[in-house]
Amino acid sequence: MLHLPPIYPITDPTRPESLSAQIRRLGAAGFPLVQFRGKPLDAKAQWIELRAALAEAAANGGWPFICVNDRADLALLAAQEGFAPWGLHLGQEDLPAAEAAQLPGLGGCHLGTSTHEPAEWDAVNPACDHAGVGPFRGTSTKSDHAAPIGLEGLRAGCTALHAQKVAPIAIGGLTLADAQACFEAGAEALAMVGEVHGAPDPAALGWEAQRLRWRARPPFRRGQGLVILGGSGGGKTTLGRALAWHLALPFHDLDEVIEARQGRPVSELFATSGEGAFRALESECLPSLLLKPAVVALGGGAWESPQNRAAVAAADFAPLWLADTPGRAWERVGQDPRRPLAQDREAFMARWAARLPAWSLTPLALPFGHSSRELAAALLDW
Repeated sequence: MLHLPPIYPITDPTRPESLSAQIRRLGAAGFPLVQFRGKPLDAKAQWIELRAALAEAAANGGWPFICVNDRADLALLAAQEGFAPWGLHLGQEDLPAAEAAQLPGLGGCHLGTSTHEPAEWDAVNPACDHAGVGPFRGTSTKSDHAAPIGLEGLRAGCTALHAQKVAPIAIGGLTLADAQACFEAGAEALAMVGEVHGAPDPAALGWEAQRLRWRARPPFRRGQGLVILGGSGGGKTTLGRALAWHLALPFHDLDEVIEARQGRPVSELFATSGEGAFRALESECLPSLLLKPAVVALGGGAWESPQNRAAVAAADFAPLWLADTPGRAWERVGQDPRRPLAQDREAFMARWAARLPAWSLTPLALPFGHSSRELAAALLDW
């Protein structure tokens, strides 16, 4: 099933801040996914803002993902310009998801819809991998909303969607006070407009929602092995060491293991043998680190290998994507001579964007500006 962040922020066209600026601000705060909702702006105004937001995200490592609300035509335009959005959200009255998936350039998009009652919960278009469930309560941001379903309705909707392997998103007038109950009811994420835009510190809101989701549904079991993945400079090694210490498990850094076995630093291996040979070494060394429960930190490109992903799954290790923003990662490691793939910013960002689809196959841990040690403590709070 699709893995989502705890809060799914949605743009608000009634605010004085432009939609593209809202997406930029939320992405910089640490949110990896934002929904572009442009109504009631006209089509031209929406297109100008959407194109600007997609182009900026593309230049910054693909962060944040952008899901277009309702406007399949604008998503199609974006795809034609090489800026296909992460997803497309379609209401019950919009183009059916299966037909949207056939539009040129949109075949790889994540398709979502809104559901409001049992008949819709039980028969989600099979092209969808996520769906809103609600409204939880009435909301001023959508005057034509359906009747509120409350917590019991949310629980029923989430149960039905989980059975179809569709990720449920709670929608409709939600606040942080609703988070734990919604997560316990089965919601994977909470869609928010007013709460996230009105927050004095949106990153703090995201951080607390994440902690509440982990309390409701921990991302791994006690005693289970863990694999930490993500981009260079994200803090995987620091997080892995902290988690291993708290869990009383061995810790392995895959890059360090390769260096020890080859007797040469990673930078030299890249320089003399090339990236392809290094990736082969990763796949050769990884299985021996999965023989018993441990915490393993992977190199940035290791998770792209289906062979490595299969080895982790076969060993029953829980993967966890340390999803820091690429901008922060570049600030930490850009032009570090020990990191051969962090010498040029444009190439660094392009590589990050190319790896995002593989990383997003796993549950994610969002720092929201916190240190890896603070993230480890939050992960173990349950």
